[in-house]
Amino acid sequence: EMEDLKDSLCWRESNDLRTEVRVAKKIINAVIGPSVLVARGEMEEQTPMIPFLGWTTPPPPKITEPISGLGKALNGAFVILLTRAFDEIFDEEDGERLVPLLDMLNHDNEPTVTYKTNLEGAVEVKARHDIKKGDEIYNRYKEEEDMNMPYHRFFSRFGFVPGVEEETKALLEDKSSIFFAKKKEV
Repeated sequence: EMEDLKDSLCWRESNDLRTEVRVAKKIINAVIGPSVLVARGEMEEQTPMIPFLGWTTPPPPKITEPISGLGKALNGAFVILLTRAFDEIFDEEDGERLVPLLDMLNHDNEPTVTYKTNLEGAVEVKARHDIKKGDEIYNRYKEEEDMNMPYHRFFSRFGFVPGVEEETKALLEDKSSIFFAKKKEV
């Protein structure tokens, strides 16, 4: 709950994310809303005022109400982008790529698989040891020593703090330094 985060390091970031999503919903609603309504048969497609000149198509009507379902789809899109596994950059032009297979694996500090991007750009997933039939396959989202993401940001993105066994609610109630800056840190 957002109220549990009040005054924590996660508070501002979580509010900023919510604001970004709200702004994106308004923009996407206005940009693709008319096309969605036409596809659903809820609005007529705009035709050119001069039939043989496509550029004379009048602008679509302004959409003032949220398009049903579009908000949930955008929420889902943000969650996917903020919490998903991306492979390493293998080519400067391509940047990071979403790797859906890795998203299906739960996190563990002792993962059963490793992965890397090969020279052809494919993601190779390899078992770290023999895995028995029926055993769950685990991934490690980030190596502790490689993780430069602060714990509070990791929590606001992924919903947990890696390597911490205590309940998040208890950490928030106890004003843990994971979530609350101490005077020396500020």
